Amino acid sequence: MLKEERQNIILEEIANNNKVHSNTLSKKLNVSEDTIRRDLKELSEIGHIKKVHGGAMANPTVPEAIASQKISDQGEHLIIAQKACSILENHKVIVMEGDESNLILAGILPPDFSATIFTNSLKVATRLFEYPNIETFMLGGKISRRSPVTSGLEVMDALADIHADICLLEASSLHHDIGMTDGDRERAQIKKKIISHSSDVITMCLSRRVGSIKPFKVDGLERITTLITELDEEDAQLGTFVNKGIKIV
Repeated sequence: MLKEERQNIILEEIANNNKVHSNTLSKKLNVSEDTIRRDLKELSEIGHIKKVHGGAMANPTVPEAIASQKISDQGEHLIIAQKACSILENHKVIVMEGDESNLILAGILPPDFSATIFTNSLKVATRLFEYPNIETFMLGGKISRRSPVTSGLEVMDALADIHADICLLEASSLHHDIGMTDGDRERAQIKKKIISHSSDVITMCLSRRVGSIKPFKVDGLERITTLITELDEEDAQLGTFVNKGIKIV
């Protein structure tokens, strides 16, 4: 059994029972407890579960949409989040959305990381609360029925009073000519507003979303300063973005 298959079974067990025991999983999957402990450690680092003595339990801070993803996607988001973490500097004003990579990033920042961070995500804000040197501000507004993020005119108005050094946005679609697009009109408007009030725009995008186009325009490539994918920075798929002056991480 491949590691991804094994870890997906572990997640199914946690989804069904809310917790798992290492020795039980070891017998069920016919592998050593050391292997199970490594699996649980990896899943915990991704932020998908909460590791406890003797096993693991569901992580209450992970949105349902993320919890339902396969491990392969989570691994890609973790790579992106780790790259983003490596380039962030202390003492900056940052705007973070509530998408998958940002949620993972909010859990792997250095313990002494210092910043002022604005977010419209309840889950991101909850994770940032654990950092003593991060001043966290929630962008108020209506809480979405689909995911625990705020939206609406209140968020747009709050963004109008902010100037950020950096924004961290996750692109659901990124095209070489069209730029960043989104499948939700309101979300696209919020992303565009965030970009307009940020000096540096760090866009995080899974490679499988590169080249795709969705109905609602966010902004053109000229506003993106840095692009982070799970691919190696020298990958030929990213050459067009390099030619447009975008830094690849």
